[in-house]
Amino acid sequence: NNAIDRVASEISKIDLKSVVERGDLLQIQNDDITRLFRFKPNPLQTTSDFFSCVEWLRRKNRNAFIYPQYELITLPDGRQFKRFIAFYPLKPQAVYIGEQGGQVWEIRMDFEDGSSYTLPYADLIHMRWRRGTNTVVGGGDDYGNTNDADLLKTIKALDKTIQGLPKSIEASLQVKGVYHAKTLADQKQLNKERENFEERITVSRSGIVATDLAGEFIPVNIHAPEIPEEVLRFLKSVIQERYGISAAILSGDYTGEQHSAFYQTVIEDFIIQFEQAMTACCFTAREQDVGHRIKCYYNKVRYMSTKDKMSLANLAKETGIMTLNQINEMFGIGPFPEGGRRLQSLNYVNIEDVDSYQKSRANVKEGDDEEE
Repeated sequence: NNAIDRVASEISKIDLKSVVERGDLLQIQNDDITRLFRFKPNPLQTTSDFFSCVEWLRRKNRNAFIYPQYELITLPDGRQFKRFIAFYPLKPQAVYIGEQGGQVWEIRMDFEDGSSYTLPYADLIHMRWRRGTNTVVGGGDDYGNTNDADLLKTIKALDKTIQGLPKSIEASLQVKGVYHAKTLADQKQLNKERENFEERITVSRSGIVATDLAGEFIPVNIHAPEIPEEVLRFLKSVIQERYGISAAILSGDYTGEQHSAFYQTVIEDFIIQFEQAMTACCFTAREQDVGHRIKCYYNKVRYMSTKDKMSLANLAKETGIMTLNQINEMFGIGPFPEGGRRLQSLNYVNIEDVDSYQKSRANVKEGDDEEE
């Protein structure tokens, strides 16, 4: 749960935009999708809650289903488009996916309240995790581990290790030794001596019992077991690696390089899958052809070290890729009125003007002989 929560917390920081992409030009659309994901994709969840919920469902159930609620608008010329109202993550108890008449894929979803619904599969956004060899859903049962039997073995071993430590420490503090009484008394006398001994035990409050029986006390040293740090680290790493995170990421004590690896192995996978699944569901084939896309943005700059941020700021100053206010934002400095401008070094020139620039430096005029 800690591992999933760490991943879901980072996923919740994604910013979603509806865009139109034409070649190198990308233009953000102020449509229903961008508007909904600006603050609340549905009446019950903020954008952050929505993304976190989707990732929890995807990791726990190996599949996450999102229902886009929309109304169909018909234009005067007969064309139709979807006007989106909300996006809801779903939590069905059981899912059945199959073909209807060999043409349309349908999905039947059974919920906790006993209700059941059958919808066109294309009307749902479907996210998967740990697909296995199953071609439709995530969590493929490749080796019969439908209940994560392989992972549960490690979790149980770690749990027993942790629970055993306080018990062994408590036992080592209680048992000090064995007292062996040596006597030749008959059975009646032994019973009487035992009753006297038990009475002294109940009276004693310090754990020390005085007795006049001749005997021998044999000390017993019970040491609490020492669990090597390598063993605990290994057991935890098995769980962490399953979810693609390291101990540094889980604890929050990570470097820029470690966070970059975390992004590439976990967050980027979610972004690519979500962009493709939502684009395919929300836009028609014609809209996709003209460049409509869903884009997820995750600000990696905020996780850079101060040294890396300074290097990026110098690059931005040289190339003009960021405004002054955007540079200030990296360091937690507020914007200022004139901060919307970009700086760019005069040491750089447009590649299309390189020839003209070199000719002007060499005092070569247009139309002059190449040799000249």
